[in-house]
Amino acid sequence: MVCAAVSARISPECIEKIYQVRLKPCVAETLDLNIIVDLVSAISECLPGTIIAEKGDMYNLDAWKIKSILGRDFKYPESLGERNSIELAHYISFAGRKLTIGQESEQEDDKVGVNANNE
Repeated sequence: MVCAAVSARISPECIEKIYQVRLKPCVAETLDLNIIVDLVSAISECLPGTIIAEKGDMYNLDAWKIKSILGRDFKYPESLGERNSIELAHYISFAGRKLTIGQESEQEDDKVGVNANNE
């Protein structure tokens, strides 16, 4: 799994400016709330503002519970701009995961003598 954080200024309609993007990979056999909270805390450290995530990402807990667990402002998306920022983070994490898996499979192929030129 790859967690992505996007630090951005958003309006109700769109993303106005992206300040920073962070990726953090995680390898775990199972994902529970503690692992997710640790990832979100680590990746959003020193980033200002409110954390926005989809309700399913936080196991459908109430926003006030997640806010108290994280110890910072938290909310679920309400506007189009907030939804767009989450969608952007999903695309970034998916691309990061594909790159990570691609690099791992290339390293495994090199170990068994297979390369991109089929030699």
